Amino acid sequence: MSSQQQRQRHGVRKNMVEGIGGLLTGIALVLLARSLLKKRAAAPEAPSVEPAQGAG
Repeated sequence: MSSQQQRQRHGVRKNMVEGIGGLLTGIALVLLARSLLKKRAAAPEAPSVEPAQGAG
C-alpha cells in the first residue's frame, strides 16, 4: 500500500512540475510574440537610412 501512495505522490509532483513548466513556457511565448509585434509596429516609423554616395 505504501508503494502505491508513493507512486501517487510522485505523479502529483510530476503533474505540478509539468504544469508550472507549461505556464512558464506560455509566458515566454507571449512575451516573445509581444516583443516581435512591437518591433514590427515600430519598423515603419523608423527613419530609413540611405547608403552614402561616393564623392567624385
